[in-house]
Amino acid sequence: MKTIRINEIKKERIYTITRKDISFGQKIVQSNHASTQYLIDHSPHTKGKWNNGSIICLELGNEKSLKRWIKKLENNNIDYSLFREPDMDNQITAIAALSCGEIFHGIPLINGEV
Repeated sequence: MKTIRINEIKKERIYTITRKDISFGQKIVQSNHASTQYLIDHSPHTKGKWNNGSIICLELGNEKSLKRWIKKLENNNIDYSLFREPDMDNQITAIAALSCGEIFHGIPLINGEV
């Protein structure tokens, strides 16, 4: 029987990607909307996988960038949820997915600059 060390286990985290072209406050709010929507859409799928663990908040580009990432998630069979902001003509403002994170490598964390 193979022994697995704790540091070898890859934990799943909720990753959110928000648009870089919105304010810092909007990034935080939209990221929360997307992660909450993910939990609504994919429960009980998340039971025992996430357990209120880490949420990693990333940012890039604009709505077009998010649409490209949606296709990438679909092509890699990764469940996701998106959030459309009613106050922005129902544009996609954030997406969320549960993942070990390799696919998100290279996307910067949210910062306060627009």
